[in-house]
Amino acid sequence: MRATRILLAIVVAGLLCGAPADARPLRGDPRLARNWEELDPGERERALRNFQRYRSLPESGRQRMDRSYESWQKLDKRERERVQRNYERYQRMSPDERRNFESRYKRWKGGKDR
Repeated sequence: MRATRILLAIVVAGLLCGAPADARPLRGDPRLARNWEELDPGERERALRNFQRYRSLPESGRQRMDRSYESWQKLDKRERERVQRNYERYQRMSPDERRNFESRYKRWKGGKDR
């Protein structure tokens, strides 16, 4: 059961952001498949690649990903929707806009850690 939940998290994360990260589908969002049978062949292939990447991570990386998934589950529905909208906006950015965004984020994050 745990492996199935992890696979589902990776599948949805792959659908949300195209990289291995943990996420859970938003209820009622018709774009996100809730189980393997609902995925089209391209989404299944992507999900399997994400799962293989997850499995190849060292234990510490898998644990970090599991903690991220648990944190995602605890988010309020509106917060998950906000995160999803922000990510979709990021996906639409040009490469230059992304570099600019990432640079500003690193500066902001650097100031937060001090």
